[in-house]
Parts: sequence; C-alpha cells; structure tokens
Amino acid sequence: MKRMLFLVLFELKKILNRKKALLFLIALNVIPLVASLALLIAYVKFKSFGFGEVQFSVLYEIVQGLFTGHVKLFSFIAPFFLALVVGDSFSTEFSRGYMKMLLLTPINRWQVITAKTVAIMIFLLLAVCIGGMFLQADLLIARTLTQNSGVIPDSMMKELPEQLSASKPLYLVSTGSALQLLAMTFFGNLMLIGFFIVFSLFFESAILMSFTSLSVLMGIHTFYLIASNLLSKMDPWYDTLAKWCFSRHLDDLFAVKSIEKILEGKASIFAGEIFSSLVSISLWTVAFYLLATFIFSRRQILH
Repeated sequence: MKRMLFLVLFELKKILNRKKALLFLIALNVIPLVASLALLIAYVKFKSFGFGEVQFSVLYEIVQGLFTGHVKLFSFIAPFFLALVVGDSFSTEFSRGYMKMLLLTPINRWQVITAKTVAIMIFLLLAVCIGGMFLQADLLIARTLTQNSGVIPDSMMKELPEQLSASKPLYLVSTGSALQLLAMTFFGNLMLIGFFIVFSLFFESAILMSFTSLSVLMGIHTFYLIASNLLSKMDPWYDTLAKWCFSRHLDDLFAVKSIEKILEGKASIFAGEIFSSLVSISLWTVAFYLLATFIFSRRQILH
C-alpha cells in the first residue's frame, strides 16, 4: 500500500512539474477565471462609484449562463489537454526509456499503470476543483452586487425553479447543484482518460498519440451523429450500431438541457437519464482500464 501511494505521488509530481500543467489548469477554467475578473470590476464600479445594485433576476441569468458555459467549454477542451497529459505520462516515457527504468525496479506492471492512471485522475480532479473555487468566488462577488430582497418581476418569479423562488434567502445557484455539476464534469471525463491510455501504449510520441487518438475519437463521434440522425432513417441497424459509440454518453451528459436541469433542480446525477449516462461512462472507463492493463502487461519493454 505504501509503495502504491509513493508511486501515485511520484507520478502526480511529474505531471505537475511539467511547465504545460499550469497552462492546462488555467485553460480548462478560463471562463470562471475571466468571469471572476469581470465581476470584480463590476463590484468596484457598482459599489465604489455608487452605481447602485444589479437586480437579482439579471444576475441569476448571468450566473446560470456562467455555469453552463464553463461546463460546456470544459467538456469541449478537456479531451485535448487530457490526451497530452496521458501522452506525456506513457508515450513520452516509452521513448525516453523512463518506463524501462521504472520496470527494472521491484514494481509490478499493474502497479505502474494503476499509479499513472490515478495520478492523471487526481490532475483532472484538481482542474475541476480549481474551476469550482473560481465559480465560488464568482458567486461571492455576484452576491455583493444585489440583495436577496431585490426587485424580481412576477414574470421572472414564475420562470425560476420552484424550490428557488420559495426559498429565503434567494440563491443564485444552490450548493447541491454546483457540486453535482462539478462531479459530473469529473466523472464524465474519466472515460476519456482510459481511452487515451489505451492509445498511448502504441506510441512513443505524445503529439502523435494525441493527434491519432483525438482523430479516432472525433471519427467515432462523427459516425454516431451521422448514423443516429441520418443513416438510421434508411436502416434501423445503423441506430443500433450508433448506440455502441461510447462518445454519445458524453453528448447526453454535457448537453445544455442536462446542465440547465441540474441548475434548476429539475434533474439530478443520481437519477434519470443523467445517472444512466454516468453508469454507462463508468462501465466504459473500467473496460478501457482493463484493456490498457492487458496490453501493458503484454508489451515488450525490457528487451
């Protein structure tokens, strides 16, 4: 157990020591970071210069859009950065001989691939948590720009979620909804880590591995979109085949309507279609990890 913990920390340290790691963490959270600066400027203008307060209804729409935009952008650019992180952890170490040196020590191969996988997962969790902290800062600043008793038109009150409009004090985003979105962002991207690890075992260049795996991923998703929306009308067999495209679960999970329903309290990651997508993603994640472990155990490294 101690050896495993040491390996995980060792791999995590290598990831964070790379100069590009900081760039990744910032790029993945660019929306809440920029929003923090914008809201801070708004705070100075509205409070220091006596411009008054922003209506709660206006801030509610802004914050809802902020959370939706962050989750959508994170889900869109995360594959590119995760592919590079995985490539550096596996493909690059194959080419530089680091993997061979590591396997010359009394460490089992399954421990190596598990430690690297867990370290990459922790890196992803760190990126998600940083985004969460920025979003929390956005909420705190936004809260100072309005009052709970602010003027909210009746038309706006009807559009607000029932539990929000009935609550005192009113909140911009509930803690439960925010945590569910962050958890969804984390678990939704675990499948991609497993997918990229499988590809990284066949390459010795992180760039080439990233380009190839992302091309395959986009190809699979393109086929899913064409098969489910066009080819299925000609032959139902294509619709059945499209259901085996694992990328479709990410499409369902990170759809704008899914994000908005969680924000409004009308859906949960613990029930319904979102839960089904997360279960499917978890199964695919395990499948990719087992496949990667099998390939890694068979690969010629020491000779």
